[in-house]
Amino acid sequence: MKKNTILFLLLLMFIPIASHAQMFSVGESEDRQPTRIQSYSTFGAGIEFADFNFTGSNVPLADQAAFDGSIFRIRFENPGLDISAGFGGSLTGIDDYSYANVSALLYNDFPLIRSQQFILALPLQIGTDLMSVQIDRSSNNFQQSSFTIGTGASLRYQINPRVGVSLRATPNIGFSFSQGNLFGGRLFRGTTAARFYFNEVFGSAALVVGYDFDYRDYNIEGTQNDYEFLSHAITVGLAF
Repeated sequence: MKKNTILFLLLLMFIPIASHAQMFSVGESEDRQPTRIQSYSTFGAGIEFADFNFTGSNVPLADQAAFDGSIFRIRFENPGLDISAGFGGSLTGIDDYSYANVSALLYNDFPLIRSQQFILALPLQIGTDLMSVQIDRSSNNFQQSSFTIGTGASLRYQINPRVGVSLRATPNIGFSFSQGNLFGGRLFRGTTAARFYFNEVFGSAALVVGYDFDYRDYNIEGTQNDYEFLSHAITVGLAF
């Protein structure tokens, strides 16, 4: 009888402890939110390292709009719409040239593989672009507007609630034309964009760090506007 009484008292001592541990476990599971993919609207600025090479013929070296230097670029990105503008000149290390570019991309991603943390998608996109390179010592400038369509692959992965990553790679084909002309020639453009998102770095805003690769091959009627453009860009900004 005495043994049974001691055992009963020990059980009474452990019941509150077990109940408290169970309540703590339930509360902890309720606080732990599942990791889900997040969508962002971002605004950023950065430096783009560009090479613009002449691939045509019968144009004197002094009249070629080729340059090698840095470009300052600002970007606004919203799901389905990307807009950017780039500027370059003597302040960015491009002597004797002035560079200006405005670009817009409209796209829709069609998911192929999807989970709470990961999406692999097929993007369909159309883009428009204006690029101008003015030569200080010549009147033979480069100015082309373009329209392209493309597809490729895109993915988004939410590593954890604080860190996310996105990647997009697309080849694009279209046409390019100079001011006053309806059609000038063909443009092939290949782009790659990578973004890393770090949530709640600035209050509710996230820090975004990005890398962009841009390749363009202008094959314009005649030879004076045949150029290749190649750039690598680093962007830092805020995501909301």
